[in-house]
Amino acid sequence: MKNDILKNHFLHPRNVGIVQNYDHKIIVKSDQCNDVITFTVTIAHTTIGDIKFEAYGCGYAIAGASMVSDAIKGKDIDEGIRDVEEMLNTMMIPDSNIRCVQLSLKAIKQLKDTILSNGHTA
Repeated sequence: MKNDILKNHFLHPRNVGIVQNYDHKIIVKSDQCNDVITFTVTIAHTTIGDIKFEAYGCGYAIAGASMVSDAIKGKDIDEGIRDVEEMLNTMMIPDSNIRCVQLSLKAIKQLKDTILSNGHTA
């Protein structure tokens, strides 16, 4: 893994586990490999309170879940999504592994859709 940020998140993942008394649980699976990531979150209106993940997958999927959870914790979900997208746009990630990192972003976008379908505005 050549990207230092992702390497650090892989070697020292943040927010691993399950949030106690979570409000939402989002599970995403890659269409192209066996990566599976589960996020549990507490959320107030549209602000992420606590977030944790469990991952079964490659190093890039684990690093991505750690990085995404760290980047959106305590933020409005739209702000968090924008921050993650900006980070991903500036990172050098091999084409063969970008989908692994983006899997966590997909989960957060699904969370946003769930929140919107429950009548909250984001």
